Amino acid sequence: MRCVLIGLCVVFLIACASPTPDATPTSVALAPVAPPFAPPGVPQPTMIAAGARLPGRLLFARDGNVWLWQDQAGRLLTGDGAASHPAWSPDGARIVFVQRDQSFSDLMALPLDGGAPLRLTDNGSNQPRNSFERIRESIWAFYPSFAPDGQTIAFASQYAPPSGAPAAEYHLALFSMPAQAGGARRLIYADDAGHVGRVTHAPDGSAIVFVLEPATTGGVSQILRYDRATGAVTPQPGIPPQSYDPAFSPDGRWLAFAGRDGDRTDIFAIPTAGGTIVRLTSIGTARAPAFSPDGRMIAFLAVAPAEIGFDLWVADLRMIGDSLQASTPRQVSIGLRADADSGLSWGK
Repeated sequence: MRCVLIGLCVVFLIACASPTPDATPTSVALAPVAPPFAPPGVPQPTMIAAGARLPGRLLFARDGNVWLWQDQAGRLLTGDGAASHPAWSPDGARIVFVQRDQSFSDLMALPLDGGAPLRLTDNGSNQPRNSFERIRESIWAFYPSFAPDGQTIAFASQYAPPSGAPAAEYHLALFSMPAQAGGARRLIYADDAGHVGRVTHAPDGSAIVFVLEPATTGGVSQILRYDRATGAVTPQPGIPPQSYDPAFSPDGRWLAFAGRDGDRTDIFAIPTAGGTIVRLTSIGTARAPAFSPDGRMIAFLAVAPAEIGFDLWVADLRMIGDSLQASTPRQVSIGLRADADSGLSWGK
């Protein structure tokens, strides 16, 4: 289904269908270590005991907070209920995420050595809260992605004040900025017919791939590619309309994405240069793919039978000739209810 994000007429795609999973968990769930500042009485994420250990570190958002999943446990990284869209820096020393406030959101950087969060943007307004003046002066930012060299961040943000009466209609464009506080943002691409959604960088730094969501009813999402050498923006080769959530393999050879198949949504992959699309899941509610750092696994979010929220799933990957094949997916979490729009980011 499509949902309106924070009442702004900004539309994002969320998979929703009656799932038919590939595997049913059979082991007893284990509770992770709950951080001391976790809200009391709130159920914490759980994992399936058998074969659930994951390599590296996986970021996701849940209940407005950013979590880090490592081995068999989830650890809370933020606790104010206003965070989303986390992404790793290339060196794994910090993350970037979105911090929401009234009528605006900022990009924040959080070092994982225990340092304090750093506000990278200043998108708020000094106008009174709940005022139209505050709405017009504020700026929204979403979907940050570090460049491979760690020096810049690409993201979606509005490129003009809101329109309408009352002012509530925004268009999100593609921007980049230095990965430090106070850096000037640079407009890369804008289209009045759509909103920029999830953003990702090619591992070699040659391109930024992003989703363009329709701004009007009846349109379809598409995955576009910005060539950093030429400045050209074109459709990503071979990917059909109604696709979103792009994610590169670490070697840059494959691009995974969520695609619609009738009223179902699953994970597919295609060679980056174009070629034959490969189906990786047949669950019907899968989205938000992320490759493991070594490229041997893929994680994604999907809704299990009789559940109402997204859980974490993984599948092993192997190359057969020039094609990619995924094992039967395994459900890793139970009752996670992850924020699918925030996606997953898998680092070392």
